[in-house]
Amino acid sequence: MGALAPQSSPRETLAALRAQYPDAPFLALGQTVFWDEPVKAVLRHMLDAFGLGGQMVLGVHDTDYFARARGLQGGRGRFVLLPHNDGTTRDLWSAAGEISTLFGCETFPRRQDYVRHGVPLERLARRSPEGRQAFIDRVTEAWGWRGLVYTGAQDLVVHYLPLKEVGDALLEMLQWGFENALVQIAPGCCQGEARQIAEMILDWCQEYRTQNPEKTLSHLFQHLLPRLYALLLGHAPDNVVVDCTASLLRLAPETADLPRFRFVDLFLNPATRAIAVQAYNEAVAGSEIYTLDRFGAGALPFDVVIPERGRGTLRVTPRVLFVETRQPVAIALKRPIESVQELAEVLSRRLGDQVTLVGKAVSLISMLAQEFIFVFNEEGSLYVRRTRRMNQILHSHGIALEMRPILRIRYHTWDALAVGRSTLRPAEHLVAAFGRQSITTPEFAAIWAQVVEEQRALCRDLAAIRKPVHLLEFLRDRQPVAQWEERLVAYQQAKATLRSLRVAAAAVQEEVQARYRRLQELRAESAAVQRAQGAHYREVTAWTPQELERRAEFDARFRAIETAKLRLRLEIEELKRRRWQIERGPEATEARRLLQEIEDEAELARLQIVRNALLTIEGLTHTNHRPSAWWLPMVDRTGEWFRRIAETAELYLEPLI
Repeated sequence: MGALAPQSSPRETLAALRAQYPDAPFLALGQTVFWDEPVKAVLRHMLDAFGLGGQMVLGVHDTDYFARARGLQGGRGRFVLLPHNDGTTRDLWSAAGEISTLFGCETFPRRQDYVRHGVPLERLARRSPEGRQAFIDRVTEAWGWRGLVYTGAQDLVVHYLPLKEVGDALLEMLQWGFENALVQIAPGCCQGEARQIAEMILDWCQEYRTQNPEKTLSHLFQHLLPRLYALLLGHAPDNVVVDCTASLLRLAPETADLPRFRFVDLFLNPATRAIAVQAYNEAVAGSEIYTLDRFGAGALPFDVVIPERGRGTLRVTPRVLFVETRQPVAIALKRPIESVQELAEVLSRRLGDQVTLVGKAVSLISMLAQEFIFVFNEEGSLYVRRTRRMNQILHSHGIALEMRPILRIRYHTWDALAVGRSTLRPAEHLVAAFGRQSITTPEFAAIWAQVVEEQRALCRDLAAIRKPVHLLEFLRDRQPVAQWEERLVAYQQAKATLRSLRVAAAAVQEEVQARYRRLQELRAESAAVQRAQGAHYREVTAWTPQELERRAEFDARFRAIETAKLRLRLEIEELKRRRWQIERGPEATEARRLLQEIEDEAELARLQIVRNALLTIEGLTHTNHRPSAWWLPMVDRTGEWFRRIAETAELYLEPLI
């Protein structure tokens, strides 16, 4: 059973949840505070407005590694900002350090998207003066997104990443995002207020760094979360607790009996271990996620995070417990581990009481859903379907699971902008899509969905255009400027020139073919003369003057034929040279050059239209569901935009079993 469409009002959905799970906190867990995570303040707003209470845990998911980038040229520094594209950074993954400027997102136009819409991408890339790879990187780059990545060789777990190491790069990332947002807000309207918001957030970060030089990136994020909630809500949030994964999932003898670790027991208890491993493997089969056998004997779907040692897969065999960190940890066992309590005692005795046990992607949700109600936006978490599959398999084997459902929030971000009072000067692709250099926020809210559909239709129209002349006519009609009218006329004239030259070349070729036919006749005639001469030679018994004269006639005829053949070959060579001059001469060469130039110009124009359309379609659709929290006060300092998002948001439940 998948996600359920909203069928109840938000008040009814939340009231039912609070009644069924009165002690379950709502868990809002994210890897960065600079994306959509703080927008979940919508839930806090609803709970308070409806008088339903309920605690929210604002969590930083800090047990993953900070993103790394290998193979970069030297001199860039330990942390660098990179764009995402379908070229050199196609496999880039960044979560703890990423930012999307206003209207920006990580989604990029893929190479196959261009091809699907008729763009000869490889041809354009090969001919590009900047080089094939640079061209592909540029035209497939996501707009308005940068990922902060680490260039060193060490694995850095976010929870332990010192702020003094990453702080400067983090501020550079924020400044990039903020400055690119500010230029999209019209001066004299709200740009000054937006800049105050940007400077306030930067000041929060800088002040925390100065006062807490030994803290980590996770500590900064935890410091910022309630402040960003307050910025959106207009007041300090009540009934919230700020935490992080490393703390929530700290496994020690005194925490092992918490409900969040019950799920781990299924993989340790001899009565259920085989079934649990089978359920996990079946759930991830066919995906990019490894089945447990790929990690080695005794592997379980959990990682152990060890201070100063890193993170590694947990393997539990009857005699040895392994943690597959970069330098693996092996702990000899006096007896097999059969419960999470025993696991906690072994790990704490050997590695201390700050060890974290975190589920791999598919298992983490099942761990925490024993105790918390996960809060996701509509697009949050790619693995829920596989988590549900694993849980269902366990359930089918008679294993009881107490899983709280996921609470999904569906935002209507751009519709809600109707209450805004700003004037926007959006980026180039949005200017092309909306057909205007500036637009008020109410106007944007009124037409954005229509514009997205228009851009979809535009892409379909472009995909149907196959012939260059039709593309030129499309461009002329779409962009009624002299350029495309002139280029269409020039293209047609060049085509006409080549057609005229082809006619002339064809006439010459016909003369060539006529001479080849005559040459073939002469070859046959020559062969006949040689046969007759041979027969005469064999028949003659006495070489009288008459017979000698006859033989001389054969020789004369043969020489005449050979002379004619030679003359024909010379004529053919001369005609071929004339045909080549027609086909490859300056006039034809210039016409072909002009055709290629115009076709490439038209295809580059098609590419730009497709890029603008795809950035608009994917960008607005994606950000409608996942807006970066800091956009809201920048565009609307009054808080009306956030409140309208909260008023129009839909809630629905997604069961995990």
